[in-house]
Amino acid sequence: MRIAAALVGVLALAGCVAAPPPGASESEIAALQERSLEQTWERTGLAGDPPAVEPGPAVASDAWGQTVYDCVLQQGFVMRGFEWSSDQGAALGDSSGNDVDDPGLQRAFYECIAANPRAVDEYTVALTDAQLDYIYDYYLKSLVPCMVLNGFTPSTAPTREEFLAIRGQWSPYYSVDVGLSSIQFDQIEQTCGPERPQLY
Repeated sequence: MRIAAALVGVLALAGCVAAPPPGASESEIAALQERSLEQTWERTGLAGDPPAVEPGPAVASDAWGQTVYDCVLQQGFVMRGFEWSSDQGAALGDSSGNDVDDPGLQRAFYECIAANPRAVDEYTVALTDAQLDYIYDYYLKSLVPCMVLNGFTPSTAPTREEFLAIRGQWSPYYSVDVGLSSIQFDQIEQTCGPERPQLY
């Protein structure tokens, strides 16, 4: 009964959220990706200009990390881990999170990042203010009410201005007081919808 009521509430509220706004332009995305690659080279600590690398086809986000690992392995190196963000590029780290002092590995890592561009989606490009507004409306008009109807209480949402200032780094699903188990997360996501609305 509770789920049925929640679904009715979600369907009623879903109409309040307009179609997603356009994201960054192709030229803005290309500039962001170029800057991210430049920062990846800077974070290797290697001197000189980066090697010229022909980029291959874009790799989906869920397969990208493994693709980079496999590429580095094919060049004869093993890496422990790496971090990546659209605004800071990628950087190697060891099992303790420390920088890796191995020029050969750093060069191979850069070449694999450059050769395997990550596909564009809402997690790989900087979101525009219009997109963040759209996500915020989805949270407050659809996701939070549905969660409450189903017995979950997210933390108090930031104001719209705060949400823009932190570039969307707040989510109702990850702010629940008691935390959600993986089973609860799957159940509430099936009932109330994805963590973010589809942007691309």
